[in-house]
Amino acid sequence: MTDLTALELGAEALAPDDPAWAAAPPVTVPLVPVPVDAQRNAYVRAAWRDRPYGATPSASVSVATHGDRLLMRLEWDGSGPIAGEFPDACAVLFPQGDGPADPVTMGDHTSPVLVWQWRDRLPIQKGMPAVRHLVSTGPGMFRPAPDGASLDAASSVDGIRWSVVLTGPRSALGDRGRVAVAVWNGANEERAGIGAVSSEWSAVQA
Repeated sequence: MTDLTALELGAEALAPDDPAWAAAPPVTVPLVPVPVDAQRNAYVRAAWRDRPYGATPSASVSVATHGDRLLMRLEWDGSGPIAGEFPDACAVLFPQGDGPADPVTMGDHTSPVLVWQWRDRLPIQKGMPAVRHLVSTGPGMFRPAPDGASLDAASSVDGIRWSVVLTGPRSALGDRGRVAVAVWNGANEERAGIGAVSSEWSAVQA
């Protein structure tokens, strides 16, 4: 299990290039494709069985806290700003309850996973929320989370290298203090349950 040490910040550093992040050493988190046999939809299983996806090998992850806020900074190589139907995206996953939720399958019906998902947006979409607050019960099985948690995100891109900071309530860590991350490559038409995800949970050391 990968350990992520959370830096306590004096202010909420939402911008990915905020100098405060220099004190939060990034950790490389390995990613693997969400298994094709775990996909709930037969069409998706057939369409993607012989097609490469989830090839992003890792993401660089830094963690910080500011009071009751949790900040997660992710860096990875995607396909760059949205140019087609599907955007690059990333997410932070949190196991819910005491069940043995599997990050590789993004949870299941008995062990759901809380998701903070950021997606690149076209200029005409800038009025949409920066982060979606979701509950996942399996690959692509997302529904809106029931509470109104205050989430936000900011992003920057250098060529195909994304830097994204997602922030939300520190309480999302729960008593277990575990997180996972996921990324989707829009140029490869990745979305929903087709993407790359942490091979195991990471432990946040606050």
